[in-house]
Amino acid sequence: MCGRYAFYLPPAKLKSFFGLENLINCPARYNCAPCQELPIVVKNRVGFGRWGFRPDWSREDDPAMASKMINARSETIAQKSAFRDAWALARRCIVPANGFYEWHKDAASGIKQPYYITHKVDEVLCMAGLWSKVDGQVSFTVLTKPADGDISNYHHRMPVMIERDQVGHWFEADLGNATEMIGAASGEQCSAHKVRSDVGKVANDYAALIESYNGDQGEGHMYQSSML
Repeated sequence: MCGRYAFYLPPAKLKSFFGLENLINCPARYNCAPCQELPIVVKNRVGFGRWGFRPDWSREDDPAMASKMINARSETIAQKSAFRDAWALARRCIVPANGFYEWHKDAASGIKQPYYITHKVDEVLCMAGLWSKVDGQVSFTVLTKPADGDISNYHHRMPVMIERDQVGHWFEADLGNATEMIGAASGEQCSAHKVRSDVGKVANDYAALIESYNGDQGEGHMYQSSML
């Protein structure tokens, strides 16, 4: 997964989509970025967490470290010291997103073209994650796996996406079944379209960022995604 996504579902629709017990005031965000406070769903409740995982053993918060922990490879979460406790304790979450951005380098021009990736049917992508709470601070990371489907045309990895009707099982499953769900997760139901390079700047956050754009990007590419 890249380091940016969009989430603009109104609070009431978010509550209905996941069958939540509570509501939060969540403004539309079209350029969610690392180290920002963003909504996460845990079982039947929603709250805010900092995007950028803070391990239980960390003595103090380090934003530089957090920005490198926005993604976690699902293949190694049981072994990596930063994530293994959260995984073992089933501290799973869902990171709701209307879509996410990925950058693909054009072989001919060398320009990195941003794409916006969404689900073909559902309005919301249910991205699987892990959460932690240290010194009262909630943080989260998004799990990733090898890309398939249309996503593989733009990046070799993608977020682990849980289908809507499997979200409840994601929270209830034991470690073995949760691992199987990660293995079965697919990007086959996703599609992508080009968007403006303006999304590369964190300060840009408006609805036009997700709109299809087929014009000349020129030299506007300023951001390259990083995948852990």
